[in-house]
Amino acid sequence: MTSEQAPEASTSGSSVYYSLRGALAGPVAGVCSRFITYPPDTIKARLQIQGASPGGGPARYTGTWNAVVQIARQEGLHGFYRGFGAVALGSVPANMAYFGAYESAKAMVPPGWGMAGDMAVGAAAQLMAGVVFTPIDIVKERLQVAPLMAGAYNYSGPMQAVKELVRVNGPLGLLKGYWATNAVWLPWNILFIAFYEASKRAAAGGGASSSSSSSNVSGSSTGAVGAAAAGEAEVGPEASSSSNSSRSGSGSSSRVGSGELSPVVLALCSAGSASLAGLLTHPADVVKTRLQVLSACAAHARVTAWSLARQMWAQEGARVFMTGVGPRILQLAPGTALSWVIYEPVKRFLAPPEL
Repeated sequence: MTSEQAPEASTSGSSVYYSLRGALAGPVAGVCSRFITYPPDTIKARLQIQGASPGGGPARYTGTWNAVVQIARQEGLHGFYRGFGAVALGSVPANMAYFGAYESAKAMVPPGWGMAGDMAVGAAAQLMAGVVFTPIDIVKERLQVAPLMAGAYNYSGPMQAVKELVRVNGPLGLLKGYWATNAVWLPWNILFIAFYEASKRAAAGGGASSSSSSSNVSGSSTGAVGAAAAGEAEVGPEASSSSNSSRSGSGSSSRVGSGELSPVVLALCSAGSASLAGLLTHPADVVKTRLQVLSACAAHARVTAWSLARQMWAQEGARVFMTGVGPRILQLAPGTALSWVIYEPVKRFLAPPEL
């Protein structure tokens, strides 16, 4: 081995190590954050679906707080965690799919592409990981809203839901709404990166030089992709910061990252950015939720996202596209911040001792 080959081999080994470490730490952060923020997600799903539930009649819930009271009174704590088993069981393969696609795409994108390259990496990772995330999302949402579906289905748990989906619709039934899911999370990813990087620069006081700012765009934004593209699993905005170091070498010192901003500030930046991106992409999330749930009913078995959106507009007006936005923000903001707070200590714990 020549002296020129040694650094290259070391860099390659580091990249594999960081990918494996992220794949181990990501599920821990994802499950913990989702457990804490799952109740708002359940409320959001029920508010989004109640206007089109097969039972008909007036809406069961008049708003977010009314939904909280009714679920607690009628179903207890279990009602808020319907479908959580699907999320817990799916976090490991979902995060492995995301990080595997992320590392593969990162190796293919030329480093000089800067933020455009980072966005391309995030998009590629989301498209691949969505194959795993979509079945989890379908099962989760159908179990969450089961009390509103007037007996259209009656699953005893996640595994029965999966078996029934495959029995009725074949294996492809598990991917119903795949493109609708990506219609939510691809733009969320792009918006999150832009808002998150801008808020970090503002928090840093703009003290970085123009060259440092350039390094920040090409380095730190890649870390944001790690969280944004894995939105369903909520890995956290700095999830791939260590992987970035292996890509950019010594450039990590010039980034506006965890070494320059406190964890609290970074958590606030990520939570605020996630909230704003969530607000702007919420209409697509409403359509996605209805598509994945209502496809269980015979009357909606062949509905598409576009035809469903047109039907919603005609029957319920523009307001329907912002249904459940409050609970979604309550789930996204703390979920993103908590993911980062949990992920970083786990990642440091998994780090080998310095030689």
